Amino acid sequence: MSKSFMFDTVLRGGTFSYSLAGTTWSTPKGWTFVSVPGNAAYIQDEIDIGGLTTTQEETFFPEAATIQNSPFYLAPGVILRDPADPTSGYVPWGNLFEYVLITEVPFKVEKWMADQQYLSFFPELTCPGIDPRRTTDQNSTVGFENILYGRVQMIATNTSLPGQAGVVYSSNEFGSMTPTASDRLYVTRMIFFRPLGGYVIPNGSAIQLPHMRTILVGSGKEENDLSYIMRLRNSYLLQQDVN
Repeated sequence: MSKSFMFDTVLRGGTFSYSLAGTTWSTPKGWTFVSVPGNAAYIQDEIDIGGLTTTQEETFFPEAATIQNSPFYLAPGVILRDPADPTSGYVPWGNLFEYVLITEVPFKVEKWMADQQYLSFFPELTCPGIDPRRTTDQNSTVGFENILYGRVQMIATNTSLPGQAGVVYSSNEFGSMTPTASDRLYVTRMIFFRPLGGYVIPNGSAIQLPHMRTILVGSGKEENDLSYIMRLRNSYLLQQDVN
């Protein structure tokens, strides 16, 4: 008889500020800034499921995932629609994209961003694992089957709201929910900023993200020895490829 389990982790939010003089974003504690292409940052954590998969020698079958956080985002600021016309009204200078991933192996954010740049592809036009072409590093692309769950959101300032609050204009989920015998899962929260064509990020711009809890629910089941050993072997080989 299968047993249900819930695993979770909390990923920090924070405030990011932009300095035109330094042409860079400050990043809060725990976050890493991606210097190339220079408009992305991420934070990562782990979920230990070894008590189920290693100690009890059961396979974890993901069934559902959810993300909990405050709805308040401070999105990129606004600029005049027409700089030559003060009466033209305001528009956001760009969009904020937020990805959350649960993977079987560590997700290399810099590598994925470099792949998109290598392909002359904007990151917002795809999701990790959907197009797993290997370009900059033949042995470290995480494929669709290794991404158990993912969510991407597009956030921009609503100029009708006070305080330049960010609004989620689009949200989509992806992932394989593939059963795993790995002893841990990896959670990545990644953001990047996309200025509108021709616009310059204003000095003093700020982005604020709420703290976030990522939850994965599933069941533990005993498989026959061959199936379980093959899952362990695949997890081991994948770890060797990526690391």
